[in-house]
Amino acid sequence: MPIRGLSALVTVTLAVTALPTPVQAARTPPPVSAPAVPGAPPDVIRTGGPSAPGDVKTALVMTGSDHAGEPFTVVAADGSTVFTGTLESAARPVPWAFAAEADWSPIVTPGRYRVRAAGLVSRSWVVRDSAARPVVARMLRFFAANRDGREASPAHGPAHLHDATVRRGPFRGRRFDLTGGWMDAGDMLHFTATTAYAAFVLQVAADLDRRDARRLRREAAVGIRWLRKAHPRPGLFIGQVGDRRDHEAGFRNPEGDDRSGLPGIAWRTAYPTRDAAIAGKAAAALAMAALHARGRVRARLGGEALAWYRLGRRSGRTFPAEFYGDETWRDDLGLAATMLWRLTGQPVHLRSAAALLARSATDEVGLGAVGALAGAELCGSLGRAAAPPGPARREGCAALRRAARQAIWTGTTLNRPWTTPGWFGWGHTGAQAVGGATVALAERVGRVGSARVAQRARDWMLGENPWGCSFVVGYGPCSPRHPHHWASLRGPGRPSGAVVGGAAPTRALEQQGFSVTGPFDAPRAAYEDRRADYVTSEPALDYTAHAILLLAALSAS
Repeated sequence: MPIRGLSALVTVTLAVTALPTPVQAARTPPPVSAPAVPGAPPDVIRTGGPSAPGDVKTALVMTGSDHAGEPFTVVAADGSTVFTGTLESAARPVPWAFAAEADWSPIVTPGRYRVRAAGLVSRSWVVRDSAARPVVARMLRFFAANRDGREASPAHGPAHLHDATVRRGPFRGRRFDLTGGWMDAGDMLHFTATTAYAAFVLQVAADLDRRDARRLRREAAVGIRWLRKAHPRPGLFIGQVGDRRDHEAGFRNPEGDDRSGLPGIAWRTAYPTRDAAIAGKAAAALAMAALHARGRVRARLGGEALAWYRLGRRSGRTFPAEFYGDETWRDDLGLAATMLWRLTGQPVHLRSAAALLARSATDEVGLGAVGALAGAELCGSLGRAAAPPGPARREGCAALRRAARQAIWTGTTLNRPWTTPGWFGWGHTGAQAVGGATVALAERVGRVGSARVAQRARDWMLGENPWGCSFVVGYGPCSPRHPHHWASLRGPGRPSGAVVGGAAPTRALEQQGFSVTGPFDAPRAAYEDRRADYVTSEPALDYTAHAILLLAALSAS
């Protein structure tokens, strides 16, 4: 699984760009120029999609000589020319010497199109209504494959039915029913943080994407059922099931674990937590589930959300984590307070949300920083109800705007010409997807104006990148065939729908002992579809949840 924390994030630039302003430079390292790689890669056209008719549509022409100012054409499936334009110069993306952009956004008729320029022809770009639906359906297959216990999975039978025995504290040695939920990434551990975060994000996506809402909520319910088990007794809150023994045991069939006799695998260990960030995520997911429940179920979910929230307020700190480090906690509790206010209407929760967000100002967004999601709810961007008046709305809109502006700046300044609005580090596919989603959510309430950044985030994920590959298993051009996941042992291209880490800094790969030298790799960026490479090829719950959120936010914009 990805071992990720904000402090360990590696950032690089994808192209030669202008230097940031002094304020921006304080946050991130400035772009650095790099020479072209000896032995230039072949000239290519990179395209994205599928796109909705009104979306921005730009193809990137990557070549060894300058073609800016030359004409390009767009042809339909029958070979007829439907659009002619002029290539615009774009930032140089190493390892190519030149880049030019072909903008054919005026084409709004559904169909299949190819871009012709510089003697090259692109792959087909699909334009259609409800463009995201097939992609969302495919991604949900990953969550289904990663279901555990007796939750029905297409990839395995019942598994890990002995979960779990408490490791420490007053309940040490006692076993509680912690079966079910989702396995986290490419192996089989469970984490309350990633389960809660993914369940919350899937519910947000359901609110935004009404056409896919039923299946999104059905999958989120898998995580919610497990979260309800993770607080089995007063004073006992579980943060993790399984440990490094499971992580290092290698890929295997999960159905066989219960019969293996191996300590830590046949009978897995549960680890209690007092981490405020974990508690905040769990409270937010449970409170949001309660919003869509009735009667006793609603009351129970609300009570469980409040119990996790109170744990976080009492703790007021995070703890070092072996796998998923989180350096902030006020944003998590701010998200929880926001959802508790939506659920109960109690002003005390609204005041707490505003105060917590005011003290957790961050430009980050994602698993380790959820303030922008709380901001989106308080700013009225998530589609359920009107924004509250007063300080809470101001703080929420400010948090959403900060995160969206940072994502736009990252995409349009650091990561040109690809316009990927996320830090370029380990797990970049997920980072740029949630960055794009944040921009789309901010656009819904008029806080920023940059549709291109959010839509290009989708296109990067689905093929408009230096490698010309989708980072979604089983969907798009040269999609991953060998993900770092136990299900890949059952054949190439499994589990379908998994979103892999994707392109990563060469330095991050080298630090893990990998050396990648493909034709489209550069001194600072590389990608390989190889099961052993857990940096570029491992999927994770949050990567896939971020990708679904991006598609849902674009559908709702």
